[in-house]
This record gives sequence, structure tokens and C-alpha cells, in this order.
Amino acid sequence: MSLETELKLYIAPEDYNKLVQHPLLQSASRTQTQQLYNSYFDTPKHDLLQQGIGLRVRHIGERRLQTIKTAGKAVGGLHKRQEWENEITADTPDYSKFPKKALPVKKKTLKQIEVIFTTNFQRTTWDLRLEDGSEIEVALDEGKVESKTAECPLSELELELKAGTPEQLYKVALILQKDIPLMIENKSKAERGYALHQAQTLTFHKAGVVELHSKMTAEQAFIHIISHCILHLQANEDMVLYGEDIEGVHQMRVALRRLRSCLHLYKALIPYETHTELRNEIKWISEVLGVARDWDVFSINLQKIQSPTLKDLKSTVANLQAQAYVEVRQAMRSQRYSRLLLLLGQWLTERYWRQNLKASTLQDLDSPIKDFATKILNKHYRRVSKQAKNLSQLNPEQLHNLRISIKKMAYGTRFFTALYPSEAARAYAKSLSHLQDELGILNDTNVANDLLDKAELDNNAPARHFLKGWYAHQEMTHKNALGTAWQAFLKTRRFWTKTD
Repeated sequence: MSLETELKLYIAPEDYNKLVQHPLLQSASRTQTQQLYNSYFDTPKHDLLQQGIGLRVRHIGERRLQTIKTAGKAVGGLHKRQEWENEITADTPDYSKFPKKALPVKKKTLKQIEVIFTTNFQRTTWDLRLEDGSEIEVALDEGKVESKTAECPLSELELELKAGTPEQLYKVALILQKDIPLMIENKSKAERGYALHQAQTLTFHKAGVVELHSKMTAEQAFIHIISHCILHLQANEDMVLYGEDIEGVHQMRVALRRLRSCLHLYKALIPYETHTELRNEIKWISEVLGVARDWDVFSINLQKIQSPTLKDLKSTVANLQAQAYVEVRQAMRSQRYSRLLLLLGQWLTERYWRQNLKASTLQDLDSPIKDFATKILNKHYRRVSKQAKNLSQLNPEQLHNLRISIKKMAYGTRFFTALYPSEAARAYAKSLSHLQDELGILNDTNVANDLLDKAELDNNAPARHFLKGWYAHQEMTHKNALGTAWQAFLKTRRFWTKTD
């Protein structure tokens, strides 16, 4: 068994020549080209896929090589999977050559296994040896994936780590991506084959639970949380690019807010100056998504109101909403967005933030995560309590700042929930969520005014006056509800304390 670590990138066919002529690949110690034909096996019901297993037989001339790969995880294009591989003599798998743990299915299931799809491509490889001794195989695959009823083109670049550390994969990818518009590819060939064999319905993905454990250090938890945020972000890319559910944009935006909140929570241990470029780029894509989300929410509110006064405005908003989505998709398909994901991956793997830190800060990074979590939750609780003093008298700007602080605390609560008694943590998270909702509705009034200006609606237009009255009613209703939600929050036990 071995651990396969590789970085996958999409490359457009028209950029092949640029890649081949790139100085980095020209320096390769060895180059070769071969035709590879692969058969992927599973049951008609995809029993192996459900176990997170990929089973393949590769044809290399007269040789046959069978491989089992676990599903693993792909973050920022980096795939890490366990792999068992051996040579066989037939075109079908020889299960006796695999260890028992590699195929955790019953013999009855094995009898149902058949070819589900195939890949047929030309692979050109370059062997790179970097100055630090790292060895990386760069492979250009050009061909197609086929099932019995459909096919799709295959055009990707794989950077596989043969020796060294994963950050070198990102280093090479960023050097190539500077000159060639490569894009992150999180889908494996197997995933694309399965999608051809049985079409998958596009869906959005919520964040899910961050699975921390008390034996983690503060730094290990940080890396885990940021990786979780990136997975959440990328899980919603297909919905935004190819689907119609507006929740896809919302979830991508939430993923970025979670990521930014984690950076803020950790700023005493992970100084802001260690990720200035990253924060600027995260802010850029957040703002692009934010424009689309603002139009989505405004459109939803308009649809709630049945009035002929708003007919023309609804049409204008629909057009601006559609244009915002065009800009979102352009941004996501850009070299800039893929570069951001690569930079995030490189930053996480090389842990650049450890450079020039004080010994005491390094000690805090290596301390148990629960110590840090308790300290930071206390700090944010005090901040929120101070900002909410005289709640009923706060102006819109102060309410906005309180909303941001509560969001950061809410994300922190969800990040660290697994470290504490679950029932108390869930109750606290629910209380914070209620506060967020009420403050969010109040914030909609300010956003709506900005959007009406962007829609170029005249200040004296009947639709503007109508909406002003509607939002004023919303504000009055929810200001009262906010006070009730705040009192309920104050009574909710702080789950990270032994006594309250």
C-alpha cells in the first residue's frame, strides 16, 4: 500500500503547446509518452463507490495493472488517497492479490462487478527534480472518458509527488499557472466516469460538522478548520457554475465568511501579515459573490410583495441579478480564482505563519485546542456583550457592527462545538443563529437602499416610497423581536464554561 499525493489541474487543449514549451518542463530529467486504456469496475448499484473505493485495470501495451484507490479528500486540487497496485495477467481484476481490508465487500457482491466506464488517453510525463531534492512527476492527459451511453473529453494536468513535501506540488503548479491559465480540478477521472454512467442531480452543500478532537493542538485545529471551509466552498462550485439554485452562491459566500472568521479568531496566533495577499483575494471573490447574493435576497423580498407598483422594478432586478451571476461565473472560471485556491493550499501545507513568531506564540500554537477555544470564546462573548449594551438605542452602523461580531462568534461556536458537551453547544448555537437572523433582516433595509440606487430608481419613484414603507414596517417588527432574542441569548448557558 502507498499514499498517493497529487494535484489535479484542468488545461485547455489550446494551451498544450505553452505547457510543453514551458522552461520548467524543458528542464525535466526525463520525458515519455504512452497510451493508457483503463477499465473501471463496480456493481450496477455502485457498491464499491458507496464504500469509497475505486477499482481499475490499466492496459499499458501488453501489461495489465490493477489498482484500488480509496476516496480520500480533495482540497484546493490536492488529492490524497491510499492505493494498492499490482500486476495481473487478465483484463479483469484478480481479487486474491489485494489485502482483505482493501475490498470490504462480500463475495456475493464481487460476483456482480463489471466494467462501468473506461478512460482512453495519451499521457505525456515529465520527471522534475527540484533544488531541495523533491521529485515530482508532471503528467498531461488528453483523451476521453466513456460509459456505455455517453462520453466526455479529458484534458488535465496531474502533478504527483514522488519524493518531498506537498508544498512543492503547489510551488510547481503556481509557476506553471503564472504563464498558463490552469484551473483547479477536484474531480477525479473516476468521479467523471461515474457521473457519465449515472447522471447526478446538482445540489448545494451546507458546511456540516467540523470534527475536532481534544488531542489536537490549536494549530492542527486551525488547519483542519480552514481545510473544511475550502471543501465547503468547492463543494458548491458546480451548483453555481451549472445549476439554478441560488443557495449555491449563498453557501459559497458562507464558506468564505467562515474562512475569514477563522482567520480573525486566530489572529493572535496566525498574524494577519502572514496572509495579506490571501485575505485580499478572499475579499475579492467574497465581494463578487456578495453582489449576487444581495440581488438574490432583494428579489426574494420583492416576490413576497404583490403590488403592480413594483412590476417594472422586479423586471429590472431580475436583469441585474442575471448579470451578477454572469460575473460570478466569469470570476470562478478565471485564473485568479484558481490561483487563490492554489495559494491557500500552499499556505496551509508550508505553515509559513510559523516564521518569526515569538516562542510564547509558538507554544500557544502547540497547546491543546480546547485551551485556545475557551479563551477565544470568552473574549468574543465579552465583545458582543459590550457592543449590545443599550441595544434598543443602537444606530444602523452600530447594529451592523454587532451583527458582524455575532457572526464571528457564531462561526467560532460551530467550529469548536465538538470539544464540548453537545446539547449545551447546540442550544447556544441556536440562540446565536436567532440573533443573526433578526439582525440580518434589519440589515436588509440598508442593502435595499443601495440596490435601489444601483437599479437607478428615481428618489421620487412610487416603487421607492412603497418599499421604504414596507421595510420600515419590517424594521419596527424585528427590532422588537431582536430585544426578545437578545434576552434569550443572555439566559443561554455558555457551553464552554463549567459553571455560568
